[in-house]
Amino acid sequence: MSTTNVVDGFERTIYPAIFAVATFFLFTIPGIAGDFTGQFDTSLAINPEETARVVFLHSSHLDRWREAGAFGTDAHYSSAQLVDPMSGHSSLLALLVEVDGKDPVIFVDQDNDNRLTPSEKFEMKAPENPYLWEATVTIPVRGGFFTSVPILVQYFQSIKTEKMTADDRLIRQTTEALARGTVDVNGGKVTVQYALVEKKKVNPREGWLGVDGDGNGKIDMDNLSPEAAKADNEAVIFRVGDVYLSTKKADAEKNQIILRQHEAKEYKRLELGIGKEFPEFTFSDFDGKKRKFSEFRGSYVLLDIWGFWCPPCKKELPYIREAQKRFGSRNLQVIGLNTDTDYTVDSMKKALKDNGMIWTQAKLESVVDFLRVGLRISSFPTTFLISPDGKILSMSRQERKEADLRGADLLESLDDVLPK
Repeated sequence: MSTTNVVDGFERTIYPAIFAVATFFLFTIPGIAGDFTGQFDTSLAINPEETARVVFLHSSHLDRWREAGAFGTDAHYSSAQLVDPMSGHSSLLALLVEVDGKDPVIFVDQDNDNRLTPSEKFEMKAPENPYLWEATVTIPVRGGFFTSVPILVQYFQSIKTEKMTADDRLIRQTTEALARGTVDVNGGKVTVQYALVEKKKVNPREGWLGVDGDGNGKIDMDNLSPEAAKADNEAVIFRVGDVYLSTKKADAEKNQIILRQHEAKEYKRLELGIGKEFPEFTFSDFDGKKRKFSEFRGSYVLLDIWGFWCPPCKKELPYIREAQKRFGSRNLQVIGLNTDTDYTVDSMKKALKDNGMIWTQAKLESVVDFLRVGLRISSFPTTFLISPDGKILSMSRQERKEADLRGADLLESLDDVLPK
C-alpha cells in the first residue's frame, strides 16, 4: 500500500468531516459568529416613526379639480403639497375631498404632472377612531433598484391648530421610507429593514433599522420596541429568538444583505414591555447623591425622560407638577432623567427650583449609557408609569390603548390607576 494513497485517503475522509462539524458550530450554535445573506424587496416600506404635519388649506377654485371627478355642490375641498419621501421636498400635489355621509378621499399627484385624475384617488378609512382617517398612498420611483415608495396619510377630522381656519384640515404623513429585505438565518426567513440615507442609499449604521425578532413576519417600529433602533454610526445588535445579529453589509445596488452573528454577551438592549419589570439602574442626583431605582419599590413611579432643550418636554411640566401635587398622597413618586448637556450643577438646580420641579432628578452623565445603549431612547419626552412591584403599567402608547401619560390625560390616567 502506498503511503501517499493512505495520506490522500485520510485527507479525503477526515477534512470533509472536520468542515461539517465546524460549519455546524459556526452557523447553528447561538453565540458563535457567522454570516447570513439575503436580498432586498423592490418596494419600500413605511417608516411610521418619521412624520410631518401638513395643513391643507380650503380651496374654492373648483375648476382646477374638475378633472379629478364630480363630487357635487356640497363637497369640501382642501389642498396642499405633501412631502416626497424620496426627495425630502414638499412637491406632491394633494387634494382632500369630503362629502357629507361619505368617507373622505385624498388625491395625490403620483406622476408629478401637476394634475389630479380619478386614477390618483385613494379611499380613506377610520378603522378604530371615527375622527382619524387614513390611507396608504403609493408613489412610483423612477430609476434605481426600488420601484415604489408608500406614504401613510392620516386626517385628524376634529383637530385644529391655532393658525388654522374652520375650513382648513390637518393631515399627518410619513416622510421617510425603509428598504426592506429577507435574510435566511439557520433555515428561517428573517425580515429586516433600513432607512434610506440621502433618500436612495442604504447605510445600516445610520437612521432607523428594524429586525423581525419574534418571527411573526412583521417589524414593530415603535420607538421602544426591541425590534427597532435608530443607529448613530454604529452596528446595532438585535435579538432574533436566541440568535444575536447585526448588519455587516446592506447594498441595494448589488441587492445584497449580510447579517453577522454575535455572542449573547454583546447584546446590550434592555427589552421593555407592558407587565415586564423595569430594569434596575443607578444614577446621581443634582445633590451628588448616588441612587438606585429599586429604592422606589413600593410606590407608583412616573419616570420622565426629558430636557429643558426639548419644547414638548417643557410643555408637559405643568401637568407633571400637578401630578406630583395631586397624587403624592396616593403613593406616587416622580423621577426625572434629565438629558440637558449644557449646564452647571448650580444653574440646573436653580432652573429646577424656578420651574417648581421638586421631584428627584438624575444627571445625564450618570444615566447616559442606560438611556442610549440600554433603552435606546430617541424620542423626548419618553414617560413610563411603573407599579409598586416594579412592573411597567404604561409607556404612553395610545395607539396600543395604554394609559395616556401626556397633557391633561396624564392626570386622568393617574386618577384611574392609583389607589384612592
